[in-house]
Amino acid sequence: MEQKEMQNPFLIGPRLYVRPLEPEQDFDKVARWHNDEEMRSYFNVYPSNNHRIKERLGQFYREFSHILLGVALKGEAEIMGIAGLKDINMLNQSAEFYVKIDPSRQGKGYGTEATKLLLRYGFLELNLNRIQTQDMEENIAGWRADEKAGFKYEATLRQMIMRFGKYHDVRVYSILRAEYLEQLQQESQ
Repeated sequence: MEQKEMQNPFLIGPRLYVRPLEPEQDFDKVARWHNDEEMRSYFNVYPSNNHRIKERLGQFYREFSHILLGVALKGEAEIMGIAGLKDINMLNQSAEFYVKIDPSRQGKGYGTEATKLLLRYGFLELNLNRIQTQDMEENIAGWRADEKAGFKYEATLRQMIMRFGKYHDVRVYSILRAEYLEQLQQESQ
């Protein structure tokens, strides 16, 4: 598929690509996911409106500690999710990864593919040494996608997050640059 069919592709995978977010174009979907009860159970707690999301999206590209990108199928401009690296620490060469895929598109491997694209960017372009992710214990699809992408389980943070009147455990995963490079070598053989 030619790049002209994609909108500002930044990283391109087999089925999808990630691109910079366009605040005027993408804010509505991001706000909807931000406020969606199912997605909120694993991520944000605070409600947000379109104006606030648009403002926030415009801020992401002004500093380097947080990179947020839209996830789209090849040939489509409309995003079906977001993926990002946050708390980027260039001194320690580390960051935290996260991904959100529209509930109607989940279960098709898009989260895993987006994860692999952001790992490639983090390790090969940003020269990070460690990328970690955190998943609520109940988010089985989330931590399974992390495992498929090569993350290793490290620990469970007990009663780390309060959601809907109940404390939840959080699973911490990480992948190191050496492990990622070894994985790439195995996949190329």
